[in-house]
Amino acid sequence: MNARSTGLGMRPSALGLPAPCPTFLLLAALAMPSAIAAQAPVSRVSPCSYRACGLSISPRWNGLAVVRGAAGTPAATLSFFWPRDVSAALRGDSIDALGVDSAVMQAHRALGLRRVGAALTDAGAVLGAVALVRALSAGRLRRSEGVIAAAGAASLGVSIPFQFAADGALSRAVWWHNLRYSQR
Repeated sequence: MNARSTGLGMRPSALGLPAPCPTFLLLAALAMPSAIAAQAPVSRVSPCSYRACGLSISPRWNGLAVVRGAAGTPAATLSFFWPRDVSAALRGDSIDALGVDSAVMQAHRALGLRRVGAALTDAGAVLGAVALVRALSAGRLRRSEGVIAAAGAASLGVSIPFQFAADGALSRAVWWHNLRYSQR
């Protein structure tokens, strides 16, 4: 190696900065087509159409149903009272589809928010029922039943923002799921 060489196919340029030698550039250019061919593009567009496989949200008495396609086939339900994970329905058939990671993340966020909202809703309902049973058994509404009923109403009131936030997160999850059909 001479005094001007920097090794690794580099040599100083006129400005004193390392510059690639012509042999290095030639080898890099020859290796480029095989590197590009090895990375064949992966289609991130779903083979299914939006009309057949797109998701939407439909209200139910016990929560929000995630339904598939124009027929509205139920895919999952994010319940108000006992919420269960809906991320499998939002993931779909392909784990590398466009937007699937965001859809699953938003579905998990919706589930967490709905669980908090459900706990507060359930606590409010239980407290209200306890106050009602105690008042009926006593034959009158005492101060203690009023306090219990007020705590139940407060719990129900506090649950509302969590329920709406869960609805919003589920809506974003459905949007991210449906993004895979936008390239058709």
